Amino acid sequence: MSEPKPTRYQALIEWVFFKNYSDGDTKVPWERSELEHGAQELGIDLPKNLGDVVYAMRYRAPMPSSVAGKAPEGKHWIIRGTGRAKYAFVAVTAAARVLPRTDLVVTKVPDATPEIIRSSALGDEQALLALVRYNRLIDVFLGVAAYSLQNHLRTTAPEIGQVEVDEIYVAVDRHGTQYVLPVQAKGGKDELGVTQAEQDLAVCAAKFSNLVARPIAAQFMDNEVIALFELALQDDEIVVLQEQHYKLVPAAAVTPDDRALYERISGSSRNK
Repeated sequence: MSEPKPTRYQALIEWVFFKNYSDGDTKVPWERSELEHGAQELGIDLPKNLGDVVYAMRYRAPMPSSVAGKAPEGKHWIIRGTGRAKYAFVAVTAAARVLPRTDLVVTKVPDATPEIIRSSALGDEQALLALVRYNRLIDVFLGVAAYSLQNHLRTTAPEIGQVEVDEIYVAVDRHGTQYVLPVQAKGGKDELGVTQAEQDLAVCAAKFSNLVARPIAAQFMDNEVIALFELALQDDEIVVLQEQHYKLVPAAAVTPDDRALYERISGSSRNK
C-alpha cells in the first residue's frame, strides 16, 4: 500500500527540514520566514497565521516519513522554539506527544459545573479548562489546595521566545510548600505535546522562580473522560510522572461498588 500524500503543512515542514539538514544532525535550526520561501517553491497557499503550520506539526500531524527516517536510531523529531519566530528540529528519545493510557481506572466525580458554564463554553479547550477549574480536579489529582491565577498567559521565555500558557494555578500542600502549576489543555483532535511542557517550565523558571513548578496536562478522551497528567523533566526530556482519569457525573451515579474500588485504591496509595 502506497503512503498517503503529505498535507500541505507536512510538505512545508519537509521542505524546511531538508533545506537545513545535514547527515548526522540531531538539531536542525530554522526560522518561520522560511515557510514563505517553501510555499513559493512548492506552490502552496499559506495560512495568514504562519504559526498555525508549526502548531499543527506539534500537536496534530505526524512528521513526514522522509523526515522521521532521518532521526537517529531510537529517537524521533520534535519542534522546539529557540527564539522569536525561530525553531529547531531536535531528536529526542522521549515521546513527542503525551497520549492517555487506555487501561486506567476512571474515577467518577460529582459534577459541580454550573449549567450556564457548560452551555456557554467556546470550544473544546475552553470547556476542558472550565470543567477542571469548577470541579477542582487539580486539587483532587495532586492533593493540594489550588487556585487559578490567570488564563492564557502570553509572555516570553528565555531562549524560546513568545509562549502562551493555557492556565496558571498556584497551590499549597499540607506541609506549606507552595507550587506553580502551568496547565496545558487539548480537546478535539489535538494531542498534548512535550514542547508545551518545556515552554511552561521555562516560563515558571523565569516568572515564578520562588515556587515549585509542576506542569499539568489535561486531555479530553472518549465518553467525556478527562485525563490529567503531571509531567516532569528527567535527563533534559519531559516524562509523565503520574496520570489519572476522571469523569464528571451526577452524584447518584457514584455507586457503592465505585466507592469500594476507590477505597481500595486509596488504601494502596497510603501503604506505599
